[in-house]
Amino acid sequence: MVRHDGEYYADPMNVSERFIRLVALHDNVKDPSAVTLKSSFDQLHLNSLDISEILLAAEREFDLEISDDDCESFHSVNDVVEFLVRNFHTK
Repeated sequence: MVRHDGEYYADPMNVSERFIRLVALHDNVKDPSAVTLKSSFDQLHLNSLDISEILLAAEREFDLEISDDDCESFHSVNDVVEFLVRNFHTK
């Protein structure tokens, strides 16, 4: 996780819990209890449209924008959480 002067930009545990909840609540996630940081989107049987919907919800939840290039680099829940922790500035 990226730190600035010894402090996280955002609380990683809080961000991970919020994003895992977003993923678990998606209609196409068959077993919400199976969603963990280690889950890949393939393991969760999510297609590109599902992932786009989840990332759009994350943009609203965390009030930030995720570029197309960043979206293409995400393969797991943890990939997105690491991005969010680096880019979500608590107010």
